Amino acid sequence: MTRRNGARHTAATVTAVTIPGRWAERALCAQADPDAWFPGNRQRGLAATATHICGHRPVRAQCLNYALSGTDTWSGISTGIWGGTTPQERDQLRQRKAVAA
Repeated sequence: MTRRNGARHTAATVTAVTIPGRWAERALCAQADPDAWFPGNRQRGLAATATHICGHRPVRAQCLNYALSGTDTWSGISTGIWGGTTPQERDQLRQRKAVAA
């Protein structure tokens, strides 16, 4: 919190992950704490749990395709657990796809 002219201002907090597409309505991450799907570097256990849960959802393929598509970035989403994969696993998938093309 900061004060400006005696008034208190609070920083905005993220309360949900925004994912486009109707498939997102069935995504578990849309109903859970976003921090669970964006673990820090030293939170391998949390990342493993998120990838396990995410990897068994019926919308896994749509989520992974979205993350790899680059819909909202130039080369795909580079952070967080998407479609049951880590950023490193998505990088590997992109590299394999580029080699195959």
